Amino acid sequence: MRPPVPSSHQTATNLLQMMYEDPKRWSYTFQTFSCMSRLRTQLQPPPAQLLETGDVAVQVYERSIYSDRYVFALNMFELGCINSTEWAVYQDWHSFLVEQFGPKVQLEGILYLRAPPQTCMERLRHRGREEEQGIQLDYLETLHKQHDNWLINKTTKVHFDHLKNIPVLVLDGSLEFESDSEMQTKFLTEVTNFIQDL
Repeated sequence: MRPPVPSSHQTATNLLQMMYEDPKRWSYTFQTFSCMSRLRTQLQPPPAQLLETGDVAVQVYERSIYSDRYVFALNMFELGCINSTEWAVYQDWHSFLVEQFGPKVQLEGILYLRAPPQTCMERLRHRGREEEQGIQLDYLETLHKQHDNWLINKTTKVHFDHLKNIPVLVLDGSLEFESDSEMQTKFLTEVTNFIQDL
């Protein structure tokens, strides 16, 4: 009798924990799995009911195949957890897939919920995921820098023309808006206006 095949959620959780425990061994594997998971998500068609009513479908992703490359995988390469050969292979297959799928994986805009690393650390501790308990502040600081370099400073070298001048809406993620209806309304208005202008 064969053992049950783990779900993609179990695989992601296990790989994430393995990466945090032994980043030099598992970073490339985790980043590959993560990017492929996001690619599958981005290739999903809009919900059928939107297509039936003729409404415009707006799809929002927590992260994308581009943040995988230009923030998370790049970060692990610069930290020495992905070696130069793995990084060359990652970039090669990533570029190939983006070119193959073309408009199906292009983004029209980016929402950047920007918060200081210390705030992110506090929220991470509050969230209490077991596999994240060993994360250090300096790791979050490097991710913060990668996001800023790509989305604000524009110093990250991107390899796709449609990304070079993509609109970015920066929202102050340090604000505690979860139970503040006024702040929620403000954010929703900003996001709605941003999307309508795309």
